[in-house]
Parts: sequence; structure tokens; C-alpha cells
Amino acid sequence: MTHYRFEQVTLKGTRRWTENGRKRQETQTFMQTINPFNKNAAGEVKGYAEILAELMAERTEWLAAEKWSNK
Repeated sequence: MTHYRFEQVTLKGTRRWTENGRKRQETQTFMQTINPFNKNAAGEVKGYAEILAELMAERTEWLAAEKWSNK
């Protein structure tokens, strides 16, 4: 059986805050792979730069989330 490996594009986001005098941190990893099934709206395979732009937008949205603004 053939085994395929697709390149992963990852980006981490970290939230840091102080709560009750203690330092807190929450980290999340955003990931997609470059593969023939990961296509954009035009039906073309997404490239590294296109995936990275999407991940940066996802991370920005996560950092600005309402849950985060309450901390």
C-alpha cells in the first residue's frame, strides 16, 4: 500500500494574561496541508503563501475572540 506525506503549514498563536496575580497562557496551533484536495474557490490547489494567509487570518480572529477580551 502506498503511503503519501503532504507538507504541513503550521502557525501558532499564544494568548498571555495575568489572573489573580498568576501568569496564564493559552496556545493554539493552526494547521493545513498542501495536498491535491486542499483547493481554493477557483478550484486550484492552494499554495504555501495562500494557506499561510488563511492561517494568519484565523489566528488573528482567535486572538480577538470575545472569550479572550474578557480575560
